[in-house]
Amino acid sequence: MACGGEKAEPPETYHAEAEKYAKWVEDKVGSVLAWRYNPDFAKGDNKMDAWVGYVAGKPLLVRLWAKGGEGDKWWMYADTATGKVKYFKEETVLDGKGIRNRFSYRGDSVALAFASNQPYKSPYGDQDFRLKPVEVETLMKEAIARVESDIEKLPAGANAARKENAQFYATGGPKSWSLVINPSLSSVVLSQPGSEDRKFGYDVPVTGPKNESIYTFNSLNGKIEVSIFSKACGVADGRSYPYTVVVVDGTRSYAGCGVLLQ
Repeated sequence: MACGGEKAEPPETYHAEAEKYAKWVEDKVGSVLAWRYNPDFAKGDNKMDAWVGYVAGKPLLVRLWAKGGEGDKWWMYADTATGKVKYFKEETVLDGKGIRNRFSYRGDSVALAFASNQPYKSPYGDQDFRLKPVEVETLMKEAIARVESDIEKLPAGANAARKENAQFYATGGPKSWSLVINPSLSSVVLSQPGSEDRKFGYDVPVTGPKNESIYTFNSLNGKIEVSIFSKACGVADGRSYPYTVVVVDGTRSYAGCGVLLQ
């Protein structure tokens, strides 16, 4: 669904198409779980959690939420063809709960802007960055660059997995095994020193008796069972991880630590 270039249709038609496009992007990203996440994005004095959603390898959805879910929540949608911002929606402190404001952009101008079902009237006048497509686009690109950069507290293997939109990374230490779970590629990879990587198909987890997530991943040459517990964990590389992980491979088992990547 390509949406690049200038269009001659009336602003109301263009805005309606932009809203449909945004829904299409959300559905696409949601169906493949192709997200990358960074908790340390800043806009001025505001610290925000940043997510970028990918469709066919392109960053098309940027989601910025104030820490803890309180305060502003912004969604920005990039055009598939040009990479420019096409649509913006938000939930603001001023407007209360619910997505109140919606903006569609055509090139370097605003096509239409709404607050709920009424024309949008800015409380900030000419200083409202949302009415300046170039500023919104700059913010979107800054967030993408931040999310795509390495996170210093993660090991190299985890940052490499993030670049493929993996969901979870686990390791038994810097010279031991590692596991990458990537629903966006329907792929699970178990790496062990001195052995070729083993690849498995992805499947959804079940909840175990201790509220852990239990996955069973299959391949033509066997299967592994992965249990993920919400329990802090540390490994030989000196890092602390939020999850404890146990991998059962036939008669062998491996204990390690893991982190969510999205």
